[in-house]
Amino acid sequence: MQELLNDIHNIQLEMALEVKRICDKYNIKYSIIAGTLLGAVRHKGFIPWDDDLDIGMLREEYDRFIEVCKKELDDKYFLQTWDTDKDFPLPIAKLRKNGTRYVEKNSSKSNHHKGIYIDIFPFDNVPESTIKRKVQNIVTYILKRMLLIKKNYILWEDNEKLKRIIYKIVFIVSSLFPDYLIKDTLYRVMTMYNDRKTNKVVTFGGAYGYNKETINRQWLENNKPIIFENVEFSAPCDYEGYLTYFYGDYMSPPPENKRYNRHNIIEVRFREGS
Repeated sequence: MQELLNDIHNIQLEMALEVKRICDKYNIKYSIIAGTLLGAVRHKGFIPWDDDLDIGMLREEYDRFIEVCKKELDDKYFLQTWDTDKDFPLPIAKLRKNGTRYVEKNSSKSNHHKGIYIDIFPFDNVPESTIKRKVQNIVTYILKRMLLIKKNYILWEDNEKLKRIIYKIVFIVSSLFPDYLIKDTLYRVMTMYNDRKTNKVVTFGGAYGYNKETINRQWLENNKPIIFENVEFSAPCDYEGYLTYFYGDYMSPPPENKRYNRHNIIEVRFREGS
């Protein structure tokens, strides 16, 4: 298993280097974040049992990155967004390696590109008002679930029969609305406070939900270098504060029984057809 993960990590690092190359060339500000940043600090590279790689950008930088990739990205890769892949429902980007397979259980029935990937998260402004935050959280949560269920994502566990019934109802309701309308509405709600500078920003595609994913703007606005797999990447300026916020005592690894396949990967192929 570890040998397989090492091979996956090699491809993910290759893709991260492509992101770094483009960002450096066009002076686009980015940071490695989440478990990738934790790995850089605690392991000087990948967490040995981790199965992905995460990069974050403020929305303005993210939009520039998406645009320059149209002419700059190596054709070995596919930059997946809901604009470039009609069956992809997430409000983030994934850089995928063409000719590979990396299938997560929850998206196994979707028709989108399923190559080995790294995640690129845009961060949008969070309002100061608690009530406005709650509204933004609820509305985006509902719209995201509508898109996911429309694209055949599995959002329940095998033993969650009630949740399965609820999502069947959500599927019926979401089928009444065209994809573009849900996406446009979700985008407007995600970015509705980007016309002002706020103290907090959030990624709507994170695993921990709106409240936990709301972080200090300065963590992404100001960067400093960090070594990850013997390469200098960009990291949040106060990565100690960032990591403490998300993980507490981040230098202590979890017990072995919690070191697992977090994304529930059910199929890996380094060459399609192999």
